[in-house]
Amino acid sequence: MYKYYFNVAKLNLLVSSRIPVFVGEQLIPFKIEQTSQVSVVYKIRIGQMKLGNECVVNKQDFRVINKDDTYIRVKTLPFNEKILETYLYSENEKADITLSIPKEMETEHEIFVRTNIWNYLAFENVLISHQGFILHSSFISWQNNGILFTAPSGTGKSTQADLWKKYEDADIYNGDRTIIRKIEGKYYGFGSPYAGSSGIYRNESAPIKAIVVIDQGPDNVIRRLRGREAFLPLFRETLMNTWNKEYMEKMTDLLMDAACQIPIYHLSCRPDQDAINTVKNEILKEL
Repeated sequence: MYKYYFNVAKLNLLVSSRIPVFVGEQLIPFKIEQTSQVSVVYKIRIGQMKLGNECVVNKQDFRVINKDDTYIRVKTLPFNEKILETYLYSENEKADITLSIPKEMETEHEIFVRTNIWNYLAFENVLISHQGFILHSSFISWQNNGILFTAPSGTGKSTQADLWKKYEDADIYNGDRTIIRKIEGKYYGFGSPYAGSSGIYRNESAPIKAIVVIDQGPDNVIRRLRGREAFLPLFRETLMNTWNKEYMEKMTDLLMDAACQIPIYHLSCRPDQDAINTVKNEILKEL
């Protein structure tokens, strides 16, 4: 049995498989030595599954089947010019998570060579039990202050992060999906093995000092969001399992708490240095 250990957002993960797993550049920064302190175990098994008929979600890249009150995530996998399917499920919240892969992959020297295995692990399901969630955002560390820029794709999150790196020597820890966890009463941001097109996969963290909701505008204008205005952007840009009622109740409570505890701002901005100064001047009031 091959065993791979990773540390992501201060949680130790074990991936076990009887076929070697390809560990790509996305996961290398998170790979650790063997440890007995494991928060979650992913077991990769070979074999097809008999699925139920109740499809609760059917999206372009995956679907979710409810079989005997167990949610099974079915995701496509490119393989030798074919499109196969993987099945991810857990019998209950405390059980190991099983990733079932097609029998055709038994002949592979390494599995998941053509894609990032991280995309198949649904880590948001693990995080909710550890007061964590994944926010669609760029994540920088400036003077050990974590600042997240969140918005729909194409709005300019990465542009703002790049400007901070250029003019303020900030470190970019992730370019697309930041992991956020509440640890001992404080919220921290963590780099993750998924970074979209940015290619930034850093196993680093920083206490979150601000989340900035951005949109494009003719002037650089910032204002503090509170209450419902602060909650809604978090809810909109967080990776969700909307088909799972219990999950959504926990996530809503966590996001409401985050919206109260983390300073959240709306920034209408241009892609220039003055946008940085606008944010800096506001954040410095809170430090």
